[in-house]
Amino acid sequence: MFWSLAIAAIVIGGICASVVIFIVSDFIRTGGRGFDAMPFDELAMGLPFIWLALLALFVASAFFTISKTGRAYRHGPFRLAGLATALSLGLGVLFYVSEIGKTVHAFLSAHVPAYQQMTQIPYAEWQRPDEGYLGGEALSIDHEMHMQLRGFDGKRWTVDISKADLLLDTSPVEEGDVAMRGQRTGPSSFAATSIAPFD
Repeated sequence: MFWSLAIAAIVIGGICASVVIFIVSDFIRTGGRGFDAMPFDELAMGLPFIWLALLALFVASAFFTISKTGRAYRHGPFRLAGLATALSLGLGVLFYVSEIGKTVHAFLSAHVPAYQQMTQIPYAEWQRPDEGYLGGEALSIDHEMHMQLRGFDGKRWTVDISKADLLLDTSPVEEGDVAMRGQRTGPSSFAATSIAPFD
C-alpha cells in the first residue's frame, strides 16, 4: 500500500514537473525579453508558482510514504528525499517531451476559469500578426508615420502608424510595451489601425 501511494505521488509529481517545464519554456519563448527585464507582476502571472507548490507537496508525500516502507531504514532521509525529487523531475522531463505537461495545462486553461486567470501568459495573444494582432516594445517613431517595434519574441517590425487610432495617454515610445491591431503587410511590416497600452 505504501509503495503504491509513493509511486502515485511520484507520478503526480512528475506531471506537476512537466507542467512547470512547459510553462517556463513557453513563458521564455513567448515573452522574449528575459526574466530580468520583466516587472515582478508579469513574472508572478507567468511563473507556475502553483505547480511548484504542488510538485513540492507530492515530492514530500512520496518521501514520507517511502519512509513508512520496510526497506526505508536502509537509507537516510536526505537520500530518500533526493530519490523522490529525482524520480519526479525525471518523469517530468519525460512527460514534457511527450507533451503531457502541455496537454494538462491546455485542459485546465480551457475548463477551469480560475486556473486560466492565474496562469495565462498574454504575450502569445499579441504575436499573431497574420490574424491582426501584434505587440511589443515601441523603439522609435519616424515623422509620425512609421514605428520601429521589437516584438515580444525579439523580432523587429516596421509599423505603419499613419492611420492608427492612438489609444494612449502618451507616445508609444514613452509607453514602452504596446498592443496593436491591424494588418500584416510583409515579412516584417505591419499596418496598425489602433495602438493601445499592453496590460
